[in-house]
Amino acid sequence: MGTSSTLVSHGGVVSAGDIQTAQAGAFALQAGGNAVDAVVAAGFAAFVCEVALCGPLGGGVMVARLPEHGELAVDFFGRTPGLGGPKPKDLEFGEASIDFGVATQSFRVGRGAAALGLALPGLLEFHQRWGRLPLPLVAEPAVRLGREGFEVGPPMAYILKLISSIFAYTPESEALCLKDGRLPAAGERLFNSALGDVLEAVAANPRVLNDLLGDFALEFGPSKGGLVTERDIREMELSYLDPVKVKMRDWTMTTMPAPSSGGCLIALGLRLLEGIRERAEFLSADHLIEVALTQRLLLEVRTPEFDEQIHDSAFVRELLSDRKLLELRDCLGRPAAVHPDNPLGSTTQISVIDSEGGVIGMTLTNGEGCGRVLPGTGIQINNLLGEADINPRGFHTDPPGTHMATMMAPTIATHPGGDIAALGSGGSNRLRNAIMMTLCNLIEYGASPLDAVLAPRLHLEAAQDGFELNIEDADQQAGVLDQLREVFPRSTLFPGRNMFFGGVHSAFVLDGNVYGVGDPRRGGQSVLL
Repeated sequence: MGTSSTLVSHGGVVSAGDIQTAQAGAFALQAGGNAVDAVVAAGFAAFVCEVALCGPLGGGVMVARLPEHGELAVDFFGRTPGLGGPKPKDLEFGEASIDFGVATQSFRVGRGAAALGLALPGLLEFHQRWGRLPLPLVAEPAVRLGREGFEVGPPMAYILKLISSIFAYTPESEALCLKDGRLPAAGERLFNSALGDVLEAVAANPRVLNDLLGDFALEFGPSKGGLVTERDIREMELSYLDPVKVKMRDWTMTTMPAPSSGGCLIALGLRLLEGIRERAEFLSADHLIEVALTQRLLLEVRTPEFDEQIHDSAFVRELLSDRKLLELRDCLGRPAAVHPDNPLGSTTQISVIDSEGGVIGMTLTNGEGCGRVLPGTGIQINNLLGEADINPRGFHTDPPGTHMATMMAPTIATHPGGDIAALGSGGSNRLRNAIMMTLCNLIEYGASPLDAVLAPRLHLEAAQDGFELNIEDADQQAGVLDQLREVFPRSTLFPGRNMFFGGVHSAFVLDGNVYGVGDPRRGGQSVLL
């Protein structure tokens, strides 16, 4: 597990959750591609070598700034299936438990846990609209990884072990993560030639996607215990959205709007933290206590109605207004109702900046996978309908066609002088705090890219009986932990830098130099050109 932070005077950068993912994106840039080619190439590779975190029929969100098209946000996450179809007589909705050491959590698996995930359709549409290279060339690294094998990094080996009970739901699923009948050790190679074949075929003829999706509707439809229908496939579409934008100092933050709740919360948190450098020294107790109190305010703001309210642009404008900021700063907040959280947060981030000013942050997820593979494809299907934290109203309660809510919120920050940051994170509800703290470190305190990402993090959880502060004990100043515990007596200390706090894989242009930081908390790596 490693990190990289290197600077050059020109070129591009790709940061991702696996070195092979980052290298695939860099391959596209070196071949003359743009940021879109790079993020598609990296996404295809992640489908293969980050199998525990994302997949072609999982979901994603993206924020981009493209030289000829401006800024945009894209929702290609999950859609609730079931349009025009009968309800299955016997919904296949099993259960598997994951032991996180400090807690055990149950996830739902089987065909009835599968949403309509738009990851592969999304990447294909992005490339068709804005890519430059031939699609077969873009897919080449992923095809090679599937057929010739990919090296399992330490974080992926750990995650595969963690969620092995879900992959073991069916023999076909389990085979995707076994080597010689056992879980792989870090450094060993796994193969997925079937997925390599699928990606090659789709790249050669994108219409093959229609056949793939037709098979998905057949195998995960009502007749077999799932909910996906042919009408779901016919009517699926990506959502191109106006991003949420806020100022912090002279920087402008561009992040995900609804159905992402994370973007609005990050934007609000950054507004609340603006000016903190005049109030507190970097990483001092005062700094970290204010960050924790800001997180507490965000927990109060996120009421059970919040995910619906943020679809109203007037509500978002009021939430981010000066009047609302003054109101929030005058209160400490109260415990908010929170939904069960996923301690893993099975997501991965890809950040790209090309030499022409194209900037993309993309976050992908497959949930934990539903334990079933689409026959003959090597594709583990998502379980987005089986995660309690993204189905807060209960399982299977949203009407068919609903654009599912997510916390994922890739973000781009730009400065009038030409500086750029592209970042995002995995980590369920911790990701908003990881992104918020990293940007605050960079913009408010002028931290280097590496220090901005690696600085110790906090995450405040709320429950009916109070708050608990999760503290990352990484190079803390003397006495800081004691002062944090005076304000938040209920606290959990995580030694070192821990996966729990997300993985902010990021790309930067600062003073004309290009930087990449892969967050070591989640095995991140960067490749610079």
